[in-house]
Amino acid sequence: MKNLKTIFLALLAMPFLAASAAETVVWQGSKQFLSWGDVLNIEGSKLSAAKADDVLHLSITAAAGAQLQVSWGNGWTNFDGLESLSINGDYDMVVTTQDASRLRQGIHIKGVNFTLTAVTLKTNDGKYETLADDLFAWDDMLLSGAAQGQTCTVSLKPYGGAGWYWQEPKDLSGYGSIVIDLLQPASETMTAQLFYNEKSVKSQTIAKGATQCRITLTTAHRKTCSVNIISEKAQTVAIGSVNLADKQGNIVSTTVSPLPAATPQVLSVEYYNTAGVRLSRPQHGMNIVKTHYQGGRTIVRKEIR
Repeated sequence: MKNLKTIFLALLAMPFLAASAAETVVWQGSKQFLSWGDVLNIEGSKLSAAKADDVLHLSITAAAGAQLQVSWGNGWTNFDGLESLSINGDYDMVVTTQDASRLRQGIHIKGVNFTLTAVTLKTNDGKYETLADDLFAWDDMLLSGAAQGQTCTVSLKPYGGAGWYWQEPKDLSGYGSIVIDLLQPASETMTAQLFYNEKSVKSQTIAKGATQCRITLTTAHRKTCSVNIISEKAQTVAIGSVNLADKQGNIVSTTVSPLPAATPQVLSVEYYNTAGVRLSRPQHGMNIVKTHYQGGRTIVRKEIR
């Protein structure tokens, strides 16, 4: 009977072992972060198994105004996107090859207005996808206005964004501004950003209640790849038009070009982090996405999660 009981208990334990084999609890407890002086240091030895595509999961109960910062090594260098990041709950970081090397040097968790109960390293099960909602991906879209001259509505998820992209950097030095008109007042504050490759070259706040954002251009914006709108809070944005204006403030006349009758077939998609390192999947923060279409067209865009 004793042997049967032992076997039965072992069988009960098997599902647990199978479920936990791909997950390692690095730290567990209850650590409150009430001010930026509160820090949790985790030794690199506890993260020695980290590898590319793993997920570093922080179990967090967040209060209003919660912010998170995670740095690595003796120099306390912040991970990309993890400097005073506003959060509202658990945080997942998809690990790159470079991140894995940094994790093995130890990490430092700081922040305010949240409680951390666990830090877990686990295998990516494919659920960690981008939160960005792309509106357009055609290189002539900005000059043609929103949705090729039509109004459009997009639902932005928390920390998600939407953008207008060019296949090649656009020379904006001959224009005075980019004008984004909203059909309804913004329900939450947003940020409009211009990007050149992975670098933000201009940021401008779209205030709560605003119906228009005019992004002033200078010679510094000679090369621009995309204009994005980003929201920390979920909201639905009704966009009337997105146009270029001349240096006198007049909207440039747009010629609407119809989209192809059928969307070209996607041949492959590549993901890169802001350092240009190729990823197998999107990670938290800024992702550079290359989509290769049938017929030779390649679209480079940015996604934020």
